[in-house]
Amino acid sequence: MEELFKRNLLRLRQPLAPKTYAEALFGDVNWAKEITPKTIHKIESKIEFSEKKQVLESLERFAQEKMTASPEATIKIPGGEIAVKPEPSWEGISQYKNFEELKTNLSIEEKIIELCLKSKSPEAVKIMFVPENFRPYEEIKEELKEGFINQLLPAFPFKTAELFSRMLAAMKLEDKEVLIYPTQMGQKDLSQEVMQVAGFYRPEIIVTLGATPTHKILKGQERLSQVHGEFFNRKIENIGTFIVVPLFHPSIIETNQNMKKTAWSDMQKIMKQLKKL
Repeated sequence: MEELFKRNLLRLRQPLAPKTYAEALFGDVNWAKEITPKTIHKIESKIEFSEKKQVLESLERFAQEKMTASPEATIKIPGGEIAVKPEPSWEGISQYKNFEELKTNLSIEEKIIELCLKSKSPEAVKIMFVPENFRPYEEIKEELKEGFINQLLPAFPFKTAELFSRMLAAMKLEDKEVLIYPTQMGQKDLSQEVMQVAGFYRPEIIVTLGATPTHKILKGQERLSQVHGEFFNRKIENIGTFIVVPLFHPSIIETNQNMKKTAWSDMQKIMKQLKKL
């Protein structure tokens, strides 16, 4: 299998064989190329693409098998090697003994901290939602009602907060199990603080809501359309490894009814992980 892997890789690196005598003699120049009808050219391109795709897929399967057997393995190939790319990790995240110590190192308004974090216990929190931004207290104080929805209002307009509250209820999550903290407050980046809060409360899952929080917490540029509902591991040095699951922002579900099925499918994966399903 390893020999096949090397042969296929070398095959991909080799230039295509010349199609005409002139092309073989003078090289890859436009005037030496054989002129063929466009329809035939399209067919050849599709065949070539399909063949390359199959070879690449077989190489990927081989590499995955090798790495699964030995995660530290390095596959030597002619002209180089293939090794597992290390996952990004978080360094320099402080550990805190109690809530008061944590609170003094957070940037969001004290009234928002009291609203969203004070009632939470590290023993009870199971899931942490990470939206992009929080609204200031002055903006939400007229919307405050009774109950858990108050903890969601810094992250969402009232109507979206109601929708998100129903989503949490559908996931069978209790108020005490849910935590929420943003990656941004105004123009200030709070990504480090998100991980400080996670390190203190130790949620089983961190759920990023939308593309920007996903990029910041995963430390990558993955397209949300390709990674939503997938499970990633991100390590906080000296604290532990956390599961991160990207989801679409609830405002998208609110405005696009076709997204409800996708959202519910992603939520069920999280429920299964939390033994809620």
